Amino acid sequence: MSTYRVRGVPADWDCQRLQAFLSDQGNVTDAVIESLAHENNGVCQVATATFENLPSQLQHGHSWSILIPRTPNTKLTRKQYLTIDNHFHGLTTLYTPSSEDHKIDIIALLGLGGHAFGSFKEKGGSYMWLRDSLPYDLTSETKPIARVMIYGYDSTVAESKSMQNFEDFATKLNGSLQTLMNTTTIRPIILIGHSLGGLIIKQALILLSGSEHKESQTLIRAVYGVVFFGTPHHGMDISSLIPMAGDGPNRSLIESLSHYNSQILTMQHREFHKVLGDEGESEVFCFYETLKSPTAQQDQYGRWTMTGPDVFLVTKSSATHCRPWEVGAENICALTRTHSELVKFKPNDSDYDIVKEKIEGICKRAFVARGVTFDLYCKKCQYQYLPSSREHFY
Repeated sequence: MSTYRVRGVPADWDCQRLQAFLSDQGNVTDAVIESLAHENNGVCQVATATFENLPSQLQHGHSWSILIPRTPNTKLTRKQYLTIDNHFHGLTTLYTPSSEDHKIDIIALLGLGGHAFGSFKEKGGSYMWLRDSLPYDLTSETKPIARVMIYGYDSTVAESKSMQNFEDFATKLNGSLQTLMNTTTIRPIILIGHSLGGLIIKQALILLSGSEHKESQTLIRAVYGVVFFGTPHHGMDISSLIPMAGDGPNRSLIESLSHYNSQILTMQHREFHKVLGDEGESEVFCFYETLKSPTAQQDQYGRWTMTGPDVFLVTKSSATHCRPWEVGAENICALTRTHSELVKFKPNDSDYDIVKEKIEGICKRAFVARGVTFDLYCKKCQYQYLPSSREHFY
C-alpha cells in the first residue's frame, strides 16, 4: 500500500478532522492518517496517509488538489487547498516537536532511483523508521526534541526526462534548506544521505561554503553532522545502470558515478573535506553494505526488473573514504545489508538500534559544538550561548 503526502492542512486541524474532511469527498472512505506535522512556515501542516482503495483522482501517479470551503465567519482571504501527491518532492516534515522542545533538525535524502519516502520504508510493510521511531527515540525528559524531514527529488534512471547534474540537485536542495533559516532560532542540522543523496549533500555544502551571502554562511554554520549510507565517494558499479539510462538526458549523471576515474567525484572529494571546518568542528559518519545487491535487467517485455547478477554496488573503500581524520572504527560501520536495504528497517530491528545510537551521539555532540550541552543519558538540557555566535543555536 502506497503512502501519500497531504499538504496545506490548516494549522488548527488534527488527524480526526483531516480524516473526516477526506471522507466527505465522496469516494474516499478509508483514508488513514499516519502522521501530521507542522510545516516550517508555521501556517499549515503536512500529513502522510494511506488509502485502502485509491481514489480515482490519485490513480496513474496524479496529484489531487481539494478546495477547503470557507466557513461563514471566515474573513475573505486567499483560497486554501489540500494537495495530495505520492512523489514527495521537496521537503516533507514527518515529525515536529513542540516549539519549546524543538532542539535539532534532521533531514534525509534518498538515493539513485529511489523514492523520498519509500526508500526509507520497510520492504513489504508500512513501517518507516524516520517517521515511526527516530523522533520518539531522540528525547529529553521523555519529550521528543528532533524535527525530522525527508527531501525528495527526481532520481529516475530508466526513461528519465531530466538532465540535472550534481550542481542542479545541490542548488535546489539549498533553496529548500534556506527556508529553515527563516526564523529567529537556528537549530543544529544533521543531514542523512543514502547513495546519490550523500553526493548531493556534499555538493550542496561545497556550494554553501563558497558563497559570500550571509544566508548561505548561516546555513552551513548550522550543519553539524552528515550520516552517509552507501554513498559512493569514489564511485560505484554502474554497469547495470548504463543500459537503463540508454541515451537519455541523465546518462552523463550516471557516468559521473563510475568508480573508474570520475573527475567530478575526485574534485568533490578534494573540496568537501574542508567545507565543515577542521577536525572537531563537525562530524561525518559512514555506513557501508557487506552484501551483494541484485541489479536491473530488462525482460522480454521491455520491463526493468531486479533479476540481474548480484554485485557490490558500492565498495567499503568508496563508501568510507570521506575525510582523512574520520577513517577509523569510530566513524564507519558495516551493515549486513544490500545497497538499497541500508536504509530499510523493520520494527525492533537490531541494525536500526545501531543507526539510532550513532545519530543520537551526533546529536549530543552537535549541541556541545553549537553552544548547547545536552545529556541524552541524564535526559537533561543545559543551554550555554556562545558569545561569538550571531544566532542562537538550540
